Amino acid sequence: MYVLGIDGGGTKTKGIIADECGNVYAVAQVGATNQNGADLESIEKEFESLFSSLENQNKDAFTNLHTIFAGIAGVDRPEAKEIIKAILGKLAPSQATIIIDNDGVNALYSGTFGAPGIVQICGTGSITFGVNDQGERKRIGGWGYLIDDEGSSYELGREALHAIFKAYDKRGPKTGLTEKIVQHFQITDPTDLVSIVYSAKHPRDLIAPLSKYVTEAVDKGDEVAKELIRGSGRRIASSIHHLYDQLFPFNEREVQVVLVGGLFTRSDLFIPIIETYLQEAFLPLKLVTPHIEPVGGAVAAGVAQAGGKLGVSFKNNINEIIVQ
Repeated sequence: MYVLGIDGGGTKTKGIIADECGNVYAVAQVGATNQNGADLESIEKEFESLFSSLENQNKDAFTNLHTIFAGIAGVDRPEAKEIIKAILGKLAPSQATIIIDNDGVNALYSGTFGAPGIVQICGTGSITFGVNDQGERKRIGGWGYLIDDEGSSYELGREALHAIFKAYDKRGPKTGLTEKIVQHFQITDPTDLVSIVYSAKHPRDLIAPLSKYVTEAVDKGDEVAKELIRGSGRRIASSIHHLYDQLFPFNEREVQVVLVGGLFTRSDLFIPIIETYLQEAFLPLKLVTPHIEPVGGAVAAGVAQAGGKLGVSFKNNINEIIVQ
């Protein structure tokens, strides 16, 4: 059974065709497909490129697709799901079943392979998503960068810019972030950042990468950067706590929390803060990292939706091809 798993976000979108044993037949990656940060015309072009690449790599597998599971950021509203489904419907083989869901499902399955749990995604955007033993689903956050993106790379990058201007105004302490980010944009005056940010077509894509300078500044002992990391970690932990209380109110067993996203490449900085918060709240939660990429979780979800069962070699086989 051929399944196309798609993991779509605010920066990149990846798709793979695989089977229930984890054998991979085609892999492709394109740009952003999150409706909260990209226009529909560009989203449709990205999907056209994705499907064209997959078909060119393996026409037989593409033509005989059984199920397409697309976990896409920004599709919580029914109308948003229908938009993506309509786009994919024009590109997919006629017999393929198309399922559109939140990208949190991909990420959760990448760590639990279908078991109940919570996933904390902290990439360009952020969301806390979970499924309990009764199949109930809830999410916290992920309402888009103009409203709420706590714990995201974008938020951390924006906080870095905020710290720079507080230091410039002498409303806050000096920070090494000023030099790092000024050099990043190849400017000499921090006030030039205003025109750069406000003239950007997609400011989130401009700001999110600045988060790396916060972690670099922490490594150099910058106190402002340390406080930004502490604040981000506490907000992430708070989201996990609130989702746990809603989804697992009478739970007594340990629940896995899958940590996904670029922010956790520096797990040494964030995990101790999150663990301390959760331990102080006496919550039976275990932080884990994904076994496979989120796009592999999309394949697992597609297999489950099709009524199939993952083979014992699924994890090893799929990681041979798509491991980060």
